[in-house]
Amino acid sequence: MKKFILLALSLVPLASFAAPPQPFNFSCGQTGGVYSDGKGGVWVDGHKATIKQSSPTYWEASSGKTVISIGRSAEGNPEISFTGPNRTHGICSPEDEVSFAPAAAKKTEDKSGPSFSCAAVSKGSMEDLICQSKTLSAQDLKLTETYKQALAKSKNNPTLKAEQRGWIKGRNECWKEDDKNACLAGSYQQRISELQSKYGVK
Repeated sequence: MKKFILLALSLVPLASFAAPPQPFNFSCGQTGGVYSDGKGGVWVDGHKATIKQSSPTYWEASSGKTVISIGRSAEGNPEISFTGPNRTHGICSPEDEVSFAPAAAKKTEDKSGPSFSCAAVSKGSMEDLICQSKTLSAQDLKLTETYKQALAKSKNNPTLKAEQRGWIKGRNECWKEDDKNACLAGSYQQRISELQSKYGVK
């Protein structure tokens, strides 16, 4: 009888230990995005990941050469970081503009893309890399919308148009960088922030 009681008691912490990660939708730089449904399913840039739990508040989600570290803070909030190919790593951040849920990712892939036509880009160009990444495509769409609002507020200021053409040339210089996707992501984020700050747009 004592053996059964001890066995039952030992199973209690194991049951709580097997809890899945909480729901979240985070952007992870060049890795793309990571999504958790809160029921044990985690997707990395649209691909179902393999989950490994090593403590009641820590999990690892693996997809290809990318590993997502998932922690739960004392307040219960998700803390997400990633490591990828070629020793890339970084902190992930909550994403409100784009959903990385598998159904939403497929819809984005099927019906959406960057602001320009991917059929006309040269293979290996920076535009080609943007077309291949849902995250960069979403950033391109976001920048296009922000730029349109800035143009409207500036009454089609020719200086703004020249600055935007200059920015595109600068963005395309990312071909010189080892991590081209990270360079592109940073370039988009910086330009979006500049336009938002200077012209008071969203």
